[in-house]
Amino acid sequence: MDIPRYDVAIVGAGVTGTALAYVLASYTNVDSIVLIEKESGVAEINSHPMNNSQTSHDGGTETNYNLEHALPVRAAAVMLRRYIDAKGTSRGLFRKTHRMVLGIGEDEVQMLKDRLVEFAPHYPDLHYADREELAQIEPKIVEGRDPQELIGALVSSEGYAVDYQALARSFLDDVGGNATIRCDRYFGDGVHHIEKLGDGYQLSVGGRSMWAKTVVFAAGSYSLLFAQRLGYGTDLALLPIAGSFYSAGPLLNGKVYRVQIDGMPFAAIHGDPDVLGEHETRFGPTVKPLPLMERYHNRTVWDYLTFVSFRLFLSVTNIMIKRRLLRYIFTNTLYDLPWIGPRLFIKEARAIVPTLTHRDIKLRRGAGGIRPQIVDLRAKDFRMDETKMIGDNIIFNTTPSPGASVCLRNAKEDASQIVEFLGSGYAFDAEAFARDLE
Repeated sequence: MDIPRYDVAIVGAGVTGTALAYVLASYTNVDSIVLIEKESGVAEINSHPMNNSQTSHDGGTETNYNLEHALPVRAAAVMLRRYIDAKGTSRGLFRKTHRMVLGIGEDEVQMLKDRLVEFAPHYPDLHYADREELAQIEPKIVEGRDPQELIGALVSSEGYAVDYQALARSFLDDVGGNATIRCDRYFGDGVHHIEKLGDGYQLSVGGRSMWAKTVVFAAGSYSLLFAQRLGYGTDLALLPIAGSFYSAGPLLNGKVYRVQIDGMPFAAIHGDPDVLGEHETRFGPTVKPLPLMERYHNRTVWDYLTFVSFRLFLSVTNIMIKRRLLRYIFTNTLYDLPWIGPRLFIKEARAIVPTLTHRDIKLRRGAGGIRPQIVDLRAKDFRMDETKMIGDNIIFNTTPSPGASVCLRNAKEDASQIVEFLGSGYAFDAEAFARDLE
């Protein structure tokens, strides 16, 4: 019996997978795509706005990024912002505010001033704001704070809050509007089996079989699972990091970061207005390891257990000692508990809004995603950058933070690789992509 055949199969309909479908449809002459998603809708896991930071990261106000690391992220952010700006507000993709990193005390304030000197030639949107300006643009930061406490901030005018689920839907709307490409979509059942067959891959999706010349996994934690089933990434494992959020009332006008804790691999708690409702301020995310591939999907623990080994235990032990994470993670785990959680968390949130009390905040139940933190079993440490594995006509993206922010750059890279896989007669129109998005 004949089975459907495609140039490209994309596994995962979050913002990473749908961005690739959009770029393939808009800037290549690929003939056919199949998009496979085990959930019933688009971007239901980490790309859902309840489960991520809703931020277009660009490296300017994230102090864990040095300039060398920040500039490629900024270039990727420009691609994303050009796309959503071109769509305007009609698709509900974003809300633009300011974004800042708040320094408290002489050392942090001086560090931000030094950072501005280095970053300003590349980030014209950045400026330094003293206490007086902060009282105007974010009054809750100053209200109730010790007048003798030195504060200052680097403020960006490019504070895009993005609904990445809406963005994923927009990408697919654009693919559907392109009559030159066949794009089949399978929702509600994932890939159960994949094997190399000829010069491509046969995939089993529910009761169906299909074949694709090239395959891209954009399935978060599951990308590494499938990679290892096919013999790739065997020296890697996962430490899934769950992030939770607290909610308060309409306190902040834009995103407010804190200066990164020195040596800490996870972002410090920040506050921002929710893209889903500007009258709700979120604080977070917290950091809590959970043995799950996906948050609140308890059945995924069985898939995660495939990564558990003595090598992973040794690596995680080394990471906890080397990075002094044990106390930090223990405290963050307590934040999710009733009664004690708000009383502990409020100490962190008050660094941003001093007048907060534990009665003002509430834990968002059912919100927060899983960051698929990659562990290098040979180095016994985290891999902090994105992890992409390229094999024989196949690509695996795990896309940890800032994966959503760089989705179009990632799609450009993958599309270029795909046309190389497909060979003679296929091309990626880099000039058109640059004209539209760079």
